[in-house]
Amino acid sequence: MFSFTGISVTELCDAWSLMLAAGEDPGFVAGLLAQVWLWVKVAIGIGLVIFVHELGHFLAAKFFGVKCEKFYVGFDVPIQLGPIKLPRTLGKFQYGETEYGIGILPLGGYVKMLGQDDDPRNAEKEAERIKVDGDDEATEPQFDPRSYPAKPVWQRMIIISAGVIVNVITGILFAAMAYGFGVPYTPAVVGGVTPGGAAWTAGVRPGGEVVAVADLRSEDQLHFNEMKLEIMEQSFDDPDQAVGVQIRYGDDVNEYKLVPQPYPDDPDMRMIGISNASSAQLMPGQSVYPGSVAADVIDDDLAGATVVAIDGQAVDSESIAPATLIDQLLLRRADQDVKLTLQPVGDDSPRDVVLAPQPMRGVGVSFRPGPITAVRKDSPAEKAGVKVGDVITAVDGNENVDAYDLVLRSSLDSVIETPISLTVVRVQGAAEETLEFELQADADAAGLSPISPAASDIASGSLGIAFRPRPFVASADQTDADEQLKPGDELKEVRVQWADGKVPESVQQQLSDEALLRLTEGWEFGSPSSLNSFVTLVQWLPEGTRFQAFAKTAQDSRVIETELVVGPTDLFWHERGLVFQPTAGVQRAHGIASAFQLGLREGGRRLKDVFGFLGLLVQGKVKAKYVGGPIRIVQMAGAQAEQGISKQLLFLTMLSMNLAILNFLPIPALDGGHMMFLTAELIRGKRVDEQLEMKLTLAGVLAILALMIFVFANDIIQSS
Repeated sequence: MFSFTGISVTELCDAWSLMLAAGEDPGFVAGLLAQVWLWVKVAIGIGLVIFVHELGHFLAAKFFGVKCEKFYVGFDVPIQLGPIKLPRTLGKFQYGETEYGIGILPLGGYVKMLGQDDDPRNAEKEAERIKVDGDDEATEPQFDPRSYPAKPVWQRMIIISAGVIVNVITGILFAAMAYGFGVPYTPAVVGGVTPGGAAWTAGVRPGGEVVAVADLRSEDQLHFNEMKLEIMEQSFDDPDQAVGVQIRYGDDVNEYKLVPQPYPDDPDMRMIGISNASSAQLMPGQSVYPGSVAADVIDDDLAGATVVAIDGQAVDSESIAPATLIDQLLLRRADQDVKLTLQPVGDDSPRDVVLAPQPMRGVGVSFRPGPITAVRKDSPAEKAGVKVGDVITAVDGNENVDAYDLVLRSSLDSVIETPISLTVVRVQGAAEETLEFELQADADAAGLSPISPAASDIASGSLGIAFRPRPFVASADQTDADEQLKPGDELKEVRVQWADGKVPESVQQQLSDEALLRLTEGWEFGSPSSLNSFVTLVQWLPEGTRFQAFAKTAQDSRVIETELVVGPTDLFWHERGLVFQPTAGVQRAHGIASAFQLGLREGGRRLKDVFGFLGLLVQGKVKAKYVGGPIRIVQMAGAQAEQGISKQLLFLTMLSMNLAILNFLPIPALDGGHMMFLTAELIRGKRVDEQLEMKLTLAGVLAILALMIFVFANDIIQSS
């Protein structure tokens, strides 16, 4: 019985040559062996899912007396690459009447039953092979009693559906085992809210625990990834539909209706603007960012230490979002020294360190704010009458408005007590009106993060306004540049000029390969989040780093080339280089009944996910780039296997449910296609015309091959 999985091996390597290249480097050899063992685990896991599917067909067929001639994981098809002819199998053996083996093509598996062949070219010959003569010449030829076609329709239905049923059962068992071991997860806790996002606008505060979202109801251990997946599925179905979210703060549960907003650089994906929480423990491997003020005072002895107090205020490390208080106070006191009390690992004596302010680095250019994109609920701005679409033209009478200066300064304790005068221009139809508002900052909301590199907007929590900084020059200070930027000029692209042509080691440690590539080949300011990402990235570049810059002049729209240099500004950055461990939990079943219950829940969710995704795909609501094929499946399997046995088992649950549903689609040559023909036979009382069935099966095989080509190509494109 043919089964389709869409699974393949992505890469073959010459292990012998790698071993020779390793020389006597034990670290390389250990790493190589670890990688080999990882891929062995991946192969075993994926192979197990295919094996149990085919085992279901095999056992059901044997139970009803059908002769099974072959049982294969993978397909034993002839493959020839030029003059090289590959073996059909990786291994096989005969036991009784059945040949067992592993095929060379790892795209599924099959059980070959007497009288059944999914290859339309062999179907007619196979049908002739199982015919036996009757007792006399008047009797019609009969089928071999041990052949598949000789069995009643209801028995053939059970044989066909057995693979899917076993996949569902084993998928649930995989999940039950995972929860028996204990599943590590990131709790759905509000660690922060994205500036200007749906949660930020609705007044969601950090430190709450999400207990329900959309169709996921009342869970004490809701996983952050489950929450994200539910929001994504809802937004694919109806992007403008508000998602119901319940967040618990202490004994109170607040309900919100949040309309997911597009990711800045991927409008097809939606988010409600909630980020996960961090613990109060510094990362043992990298507790600080190189070049930060934290790196000046936190040495190796404090790696992995826990912050127990900040400026004498105790930090509850047992709370659901311990780092929230630390982040908020560091932001509100960004212009002041801050004392941290740290509890070193394995040491009973706390140590105090003082973090100096982290000067904000810039490139000699300040940027203008765009129109207001969001006004936070119950904020000073909302109460005063500020509206979305208003354009800020002056702050405290100063018309030279710096977008980043506004959001960073308005969060400082030293500024919050003083009312801020905001002048805006409001356009209503053809009319334009200038309005002035006096806002008294809200100290309780001042600790909300003003800037996120992944967001398009920046925000002042204390004032309750969010807007998109634009790459238009508000002011410029370029003492060395031949071409000077002027207010109103639009920055289009920058390219880094590393000193001596080498990337500093500290920068290599901090930045991703993608970011380094964009900086080198040209960082364009076309995408919504590109300016925020660039400004954040500049904070970790050495002072004196130079950029070749291209800008369009406001006066005559010329494209000019100039130079920008990284240097200090008179502002202070809201982060000081501390790296905290993300909050993590382990969900573990309490006994067999609990494990089975969690396994059923997990299996049900994954079935729902597959059905939902297929429905959205048929309706054209999901783009092709979100369809994963064999390469992506193997990549995901490797990533999950690296995280431990529990994560790998949950991945196998997901894969089992995918395999079960995909193989039961009503496509001839798949299990669902066979069931479709059997259902027609049951209703009609006789078999579907053999020629018609053969033609439909051939069409099904061609459709599957076309699908395989598509998903392979899609995986390659998305991976490149």
